[in-house]
Amino acid sequence: MEQLEQLWKSSEFSLVFVYGRRRIGKTRLLTEFSRDKNSIYLVAAQVPYEILCKEFSERIKYSFDLPFSGDIVEVIDSITKTVNKKILIIIDEFQYVVEADNSFPSRLQRLIDSELSRRNLMLILCGSAVSFFEEKLLGYKSPLFGRRTSTLRLRALNFPQIRGFFPNYNLEELLSVYAVVGGTPAYLEKLSGTKSFKENLRDVVTPESYLYDEAPSILRQEVREPRTYFSILSSVAEGKTSQSEVASVAKVDPRSIVKYVDLLEELEILVRVRPLGYRKPVKLHFRDNYFRFWFTYPYKLRTLLETGYVEEALSHILETFNNYLSKVFEDVVAEIAPLLYRRGVIETRPIQIGKWWHKDMEIDLIVREPGKSTTFVEVKWGRLGHKDAEKIFSEVEEKAAKTGLASPENHYLLVVKDFTDKETSPKPEKHRKIIDLKFLNHLLEAPQ
Repeated sequence: MEQLEQLWKSSEFSLVFVYGRRRIGKTRLLTEFSRDKNSIYLVAAQVPYEILCKEFSERIKYSFDLPFSGDIVEVIDSITKTVNKKILIIIDEFQYVVEADNSFPSRLQRLIDSELSRRNLMLILCGSAVSFFEEKLLGYKSPLFGRRTSTLRLRALNFPQIRGFFPNYNLEELLSVYAVVGGTPAYLEKLSGTKSFKENLRDVVTPESYLYDEAPSILRQEVREPRTYFSILSSVAEGKTSQSEVASVAKVDPRSIVKYVDLLEELEILVRVRPLGYRKPVKLHFRDNYFRFWFTYPYKLRTLLETGYVEEALSHILETFNNYLSKVFEDVVAEIAPLLYRRGVIETRPIQIGKWWHKDMEIDLIVREPGKSTTFVEVKWGRLGHKDAEKIFSEVEEKAAKTGLASPENHYLLVVKDFTDKETSPKPEKHRKIIDLKFLNHLLEAPQ
């Protein structure tokens, strides 16, 4: 918002691209930003270009009471020439405008070069088609290449940012919520900070709820073969991580699996993970916790859920949830690794962050500053004491020696749900540290 406000204060022309996956908060951001400004806001739909032009003219009539009509590019020229004050024009779901008239970017570029660049206009092009924006607008072959003033790609909130939605939740409850719906603001708002986690979970898995049907709804909107994508995501939720395994289980031609995974990466549902320091082997992991949860539980339990046995399904979820949550906890620790460095918990500057594995060996997280320092991190969602910790540290040190990633200075961190000994604070003089949820809670509550 601050970046947009700074551009608005300028008396010069600005072209801004705002994009990100669906439900991420683009429309809310721009609606708030456009409030109390001389603005025209068009939300494009998949309709013929003539209808879009008519709708744009109606928005101008509503906002400025001016009788302009005709082609959108020509109308933008006319209104910016006529209105003697700064104007904000927002075209949301811009990809549908180009779909209706693929000459639009070229014609807009010519108008910017000849006229708009000298006018007091802020033009925002917004959309949820990530590949369209990155290839068709931001790419060097785009007619609008070099014309943009600013680009904002909106992403889901990270774990520390969701606390404001649930101020009364403890850290374990916050982790549980994050494991179910991730950081998508629209999903977080569907839950209630005054309800218990179990009550919110019931709301998510009840077939009549918004979040129960959201995952299939998004896939049907975004992909051409939803059944294939369902199979792929289901197999990843079952623990299949290699593309060949996923192709086999999902009954997809191994030569075609790459294109499906590419799109799921673009939609920020899956991510290809490589062992730190190496290009292969590649593993497929969920990037989006809502889809991870949906394909782990509601999708597998849909017969129970849709025949009225919600409580039975809920009991199964709660009984197995700790195992599910352990994977999310690993991701959260990786996510907050830079914060752990800033607070002195991790002593290695986080130039490189990632997992490492080889055959049957794996290290949950490695933080490196190449040539200087490496911190090897193990994450355990359980209750541990000193004896358990000593064993884990010995195992990690043994594995670390085989990674090829050790540095002149090596550190070892164990992050656990609950450490049974009273002294859980990290000791800077030690090369081994142990922290638990209680410590993390204090760290995350402190001003960032």
